[in-house]
Amino acid sequence: MNIHKKESIIWISISAAILVISILALVGYHTRLTILTQSVMELEGSKNVWAQREAELTLEIADLQAQIEQNAELIKAFPSNNPEIINSLKQQGLNGGLQEIVDDLIKHSELIPYQGVLGGKMDFYSKEDIFVISDRWVLAYFEDGHIGGNILLEYRIKNKNISWKVIDSYLFE
Repeated sequence: MNIHKKESIIWISISAAILVISILALVGYHTRLTILTQSVMELEGSKNVWAQREAELTLEIADLQAQIEQNAELIKAFPSNNPEIINSLKQQGLNGGLQEIVDDLIKHSELIPYQGVLGGKMDFYSKEDIFVISDRWVLAYFEDGHIGGNILLEYRIKNKNISWKVIDSYLFE
């Protein structure tokens, strides 16, 4: 009986150990399952936020595309794209057209009626910021690297030479 009792105790101990290990494994799996469920819920929430942001951006893109289409119409009508202005310049002897006017203005920083600050020199630094708006007028941005402004100029072409006259100018505040 003593051996039988020992075997019973061993089997009970083994069964209890298996039961404890199983319970611990189940608790561990349950904890992991709970953590994963929370993670899935958080990811679903993030997914919804990103889906909403995507919808907002899609609307913004549509608005921007509509603006581009509207601006395309304005660009077509902008004076620098007007063949009459280009023909007028050719009749006055400028075969380079609008670019020739821009290139000439770049050489005339003395037309800017403001002094540079902090050691800067006022000049027309960017050809992209000079707009030939008619066969007589140019609007140009100038700056010294610290402050800048716009200037409206009248130009005349005589014997393929361009003369300039300042109509108005201002500094940005």
